[in-house]
Amino acid sequence: IETLPTVPCWNYRIITTSYPMKSPAILYFRDSLECMETLFNHPYYADHMMYTPFQVFTSAERVIREFSEWMSGDMAWQMQSELPLGATLCSIIFSSNKTHIMNMCGGKVTHLLLISLANIKMAVQNKASSHAFLLNALMPIIRFIHPVHQMHSVLEAHLFHECLDIVLQPLKVAAQIG
Repeated sequence: IETLPTVPCWNYRIITTSYPMKSPAILYFRDSLECMETLFNHPYYADHMMYTPFQVFTSAERVIREFSEWMSGDMAWQMQSELPLGATLCSIIFSSNKTHIMNMCGGKVTHLLLISLANIKMAVQNKASSHAFLLNALMPIIRFIHPVHQMHSVLEAHLFHECLDIVLQPLKVAAQIG
């Protein structure tokens, strides 16, 4: 059991806004950088990880290029060329979906925020059984009390982006300092 990979612990933060809400906005999240480290260091993905950009051509003449993975794209080549020698490009994929988490007691809903590495080969990443996406956050969906009905969706979007800013803060710091 001691050799099993550890997973990042959960945190929570109560989000306050200047507009009244029907219930408190509670953001549950994991450290996004720790989630990336967990995926990057997981022994299952060691043989399915891409560390450098590559190019695939359909013929020996190298006329037609095939784009099949993130690391085979031009953007990966460009980003890698801007990194210091010996550095590895670590690309992140996020996915979000509105999900019912409780049908009893008021029908709670949340936006699941999933995180993965684009360095993991797509054949592995696209298999649900490989667990290549980690649950990074449960983004609150809150009903606002505002006299102008059209403002509700604006306030909900603002809350979502405020929560994203909190969840992604460790990745922003890592991107700045390397």
